[in-house]
Amino acid sequence: MTEDETNQTESLIEWPHRSAARARRAERLFGSALVIYSVLAVFAYRYSYFSWDLNFARFVQEIKLSGFETLMIWTSVPGNGLIPWALVIATGAGLILARLRIEGIICMSGAGAGALIDRVMKATIDRPRPPDSLVRVMGDFNHESFPSGHVFFFVSFFGFLFFLAYALLKKGLLQRLLFALFGVPLVLIGLSRVYQGAHWPSDVVGAYLAGGAWLMLMIEVYRRFKLKQETL
Repeated sequence: MTEDETNQTESLIEWPHRSAARARRAERLFGSALVIYSVLAVFAYRYSYFSWDLNFARFVQEIKLSGFETLMIWTSVPGNGLIPWALVIATGAGLILARLRIEGIICMSGAGAGALIDRVMKATIDRPRPPDSLVRVMGDFNHESFPSGHVFFFVSFFGFLFFLAYALLKKGLLQRLLFALFGVPLVLIGLSRVYQGAHWPSDVVGAYLAGGAWLMLMIEVYRRFKLKQETL
């Protein structure tokens, strides 16, 4: 990176004490997620679905707005197949090249480890997917249902990028654009998985909670590294 590029990057970033303070504030938002998730996971282990799951899933699938189905399908694309791995590697490498080495490493390791944790939780709880006899299933969805892997990935990956935009960037147009870029998929992905019949709403809620707890840990690790960097 040239000196001009370095100066341009540093002009956008608040180093480092203010970013550490913002990290502490942001992580508190996720403090109760793990406890609530644990309670929901116990019930998901015992029941294939809840009555409100079926009612809400049918309500979502009855939405007939123009372009809504296309939006729901495309929202899930970043979590399909090998795409999430490509996104994580490319983003992590980009952060490292932008002289954000800690951010890039935590982004890649956090999202990668999160995918393994989600897979273990799915196998442990072993909840079946919604059947097409109860809701419209728009695809061939494999593996167990609880928690939603797409939602968990979006929370850990896009959530961490949203946090970085909040913690590092100065307030301005770029920060607002990144808030929208990372925040909109976070909001829509849960609705997308329910609309496509891939998951019950409680699968989505569980993934938001579990992903939020994991994101909290990623932020805490990041904060500690930043504080250590500040003292060097």
